[in-house]
Amino acid sequence: MIHAIAAITMLAQQCAPEIATEAVVPLVVTESGGDDLAININKGPRVHAASIADGAALVRRYMAAGYTVDVGLAQVNSANFARLGVSIEQAFDPCTNLRLASSMLRAGYDLAIQHYTGLDAISATYSLYNTGTLTRGFRNGYVGRIWSAASHMGTIQTPPPIPGSPSATVLTVSPAKPAADNDSWVVGQIASSAVEVFR
Repeated sequence: MIHAIAAITMLAQQCAPEIATEAVVPLVVTESGGDDLAININKGPRVHAASIADGAALVRRYMAAGYTVDVGLAQVNSANFARLGVSIEQAFDPCTNLRLASSMLRAGYDLAIQHYTGLDAISATYSLYNTGTLTRGFRNGYVGRIWSAASHMGTIQTPPPIPGSPSATVLTVSPAKPAADNDSWVVGQIASSAVEVFR
């Protein structure tokens, strides 16, 4: 089923309340276009599932062949299933999928804030989600696509500069600091042309 942005927003609020919907929804739109049966075989063929059972069978087949597979609304990678304690079928459930993505974003943000501040930290979090590194997602265009989706949805007026890109005037790097267990982040509109991260 393909979910509209309003439905993704409601699911994010319900299933991943610890992460701002303004951060989750553009990620989902970028990752799956709102398709809760979306499957991406990394470095493999394109496939599409007709049902959760069909999707789970495809995922098992390609995992057995040595591939990693991205699953569901937020395209959670199969390499994370065991660590996150979910079955393949559970990973296709929209609410579970968003909860898993939220957990991964949260952990990524905790790492990103040790090296970046403000919107750069959120960009690094998206990079980590996509590539497993804080910066490769800047170079492959992924972070830019998420900010572009956020801009098109009206979450932000204009996408921020990507750290390290020619258009980025200043890369804000902060010294490493321990992340508090109750750190949370929310993206909110504070002026017609600015977005700020609140803690």
